[in-house]
Amino acid sequence: MFLAYNNGISATAQDIQFDNIENKIPRIVSIHDFQIVNGGQTTAGIHYTSVKEKYDISSVFVQVKLTVLKDQNDVDKIVPKISEYANSQNKINAADFTSNDPFHIELEKLSRRIWARTISGSQMETHWYYERTRGQYQVDKIREKTPKNIKIFSERNPISQRFAKTDLAKYENSWDRLPYIVSLGAEKNFYEFVQLHEDIDISKPDERFFTSLVAKAILFKTTDKIVQSQNSGVTRQIL
Repeated sequence: MFLAYNNGISATAQDIQFDNIENKIPRIVSIHDFQIVNGGQTTAGIHYTSVKEKYDISSVFVQVKLTVLKDQNDVDKIVPKISEYANSQNKINAADFTSNDPFHIELEKLSRRIWARTISGSQMETHWYYERTRGQYQVDKIREKTPKNIKIFSERNPISQRFAKTDLAKYENSWDRLPYIVSLGAEKNFYEFVQLHEDIDISKPDERFFTSLVAKAILFKTTDKIVQSQNSGVTRQIL
C-alpha cells in the first residue's frame, strides 16, 4: 500500500531551470538550493534499497511536490508550515519545525568544525555532533558507504557525543536552574526554552557558545549517571 499511503517528497528550492519543452512536457535541468522538507524516510528507504540492497530502482517513481521560494525572507516562515501540513503519517515534534532556524544551522556548522580534546589513552580527536534534524546522524554515517569509512565516522563522532535540539534545551535550562521546566519532558522543555530566549539575539552562536554548551552537556551527563547509580526515582525525575 506504499502508493496509497505515501505522501511522496515535499521539497523547496530557490530557483529551478527547465530546458526546451518536448511533447509539452518540460524537463528539469537544474535546481538551486534544493532541500527536502518532508519525506526523509522515503528518501532514506530509496537510498538504502539502491546502495545497500543493490536493487535496480531505475523504474521507481515517487511523486515530489517542489515549492520554489524566490523570496528567501519567507523560508523560515513557510518551510516549517510545509513540513507540518505535508506530514500526516508520523508524529512531528515541535522541535522539528525549528531545524532551519539560522541558530541551529550555525550550531550544526560549529559542531562539524570544532574538535574536542582527546580523551586519555586515545590519539583521535572527536566531534560533539549536533543533530539538527531527526535521523541526520545515521544518514551521514550511511553516506560513508564503506565499512572502514563508517568506522572512522563513528570514532570521530561518538554516539555518546551526539545531541539534538531537545538535548540542547535540557542542558541550557538545567544550567539556568530551571529543573521544574526540564522535568516537564523534552518537547515541553524545548518549547519553554524557545520562549525564554525569543527576545535574546542568539541567531549566530559562536565558538565560545558551542564550547560552553558542550561543557554543560558533560556536566549534565555526568550528574545524570551519578543520580542513576543512586536509584533515587524522585531525584531522577527532577533531572
